Amino acid sequence: MRYSLITAFACILVFSGCETEIDVVIPADPTPVVYCILDQDSPVQYLRLSRSYLTDNASIPPDEPDSILFARATKVAVEEVIDGKVTKRAFFTPVDIAKDSGYFPRQEHWVYRADFIVKPETDYRLIIYIDEYDQIAYSSCYTVGNFEIINPLYSEVRYIHMLPDHNLSFYWTKSLNAAIYQLGFVMHYLEMKEDQTLEKEILIPLKSIFYLQATDNLFSYPINSTNFYNYLAETLPIDPTVLRKCMTIDAVIISGGEELGYYMRIQEAGQAFNLMDYTNIKNGIGIFSSKVLRRINGFSLTEQSIDTLAYGHATRQLNFVDRTGTRDGR
Repeated sequence: MRYSLITAFACILVFSGCETEIDVVIPADPTPVVYCILDQDSPVQYLRLSRSYLTDNASIPPDEPDSILFARATKVAVEEVIDGKVTKRAFFTPVDIAKDSGYFPRQEHWVYRADFIVKPETDYRLIIYIDEYDQIAYSSCYTVGNFEIINPLYSEVRYIHMLPDHNLSFYWTKSLNAAIYQLGFVMHYLEMKEDQTLEKEILIPLKSIFYLQATDNLFSYPINSTNFYNYLAETLPIDPTVLRKCMTIDAVIISGGEELGYYMRIQEAGQAFNLMDYTNIKNGIGIFSSKVLRRINGFSLTEQSIDTLAYGHATRQLNFVDRTGTRDGR
């Protein structure tokens, strides 16, 4: 248990000063901070659990492996609930992960992992018991329903035209209980340097669409091709010694649950001071929700789009080859 120390100084006599130090001890158990988005396309689920803490003069507690982690003895479980009855229960276990570069009290760090398949349109309950503080945090969510991409389709014969005069429109069916859809592409490309060729891919998020109370069963949204090229320009490093070649792109739509939709909408609106106002974690803060992904693989870009990628204002310095497989005919 952490304690905050308040020191007060009072002078209570008019002609003779008096200094009095008063220690006010306030119990302050750490608050669980939970992020768990159930992935309906994966047999493996992950959960991030951290905590708040109070310290004296912002010092890092020396007796902890990391100031934001609870002990590994914490019990984390997810239950599948059908007709009010628990039909399945899975326990998460801590898994060590590598930290990014920078200063940390210790390099030890972990997230929680469980192996189970998430069903669509099903109730799930999250339970976290923190033994060292005798705390329990819990939540529930109703997972999103399946959906289908209606356009673009038939990548075997179709080319994607990524030019401002012919912006592509995505069409998709409704995902029940979803409140947010993320549209984008995954671009597969080659990086060629001297005698080495590497296959790479990059996720290009283009738009987040919020339908918090949608009644439609079919949605559509036009993609701004300028954003496609701008994102590549801002994300890929400039390296004059590397040639790049676009191979194919995949159309991707991700639907997220209501909880995720409300949380993301606050972030999208830039309401920084309200980010912690929305939570669906009882006795804690954070998000417990679900997502499902649909992907149509293997589209080719039109020749005009490939040339724009090679020589367009935004991406010229990225050294993509043109429709002939060369740069400036060389």
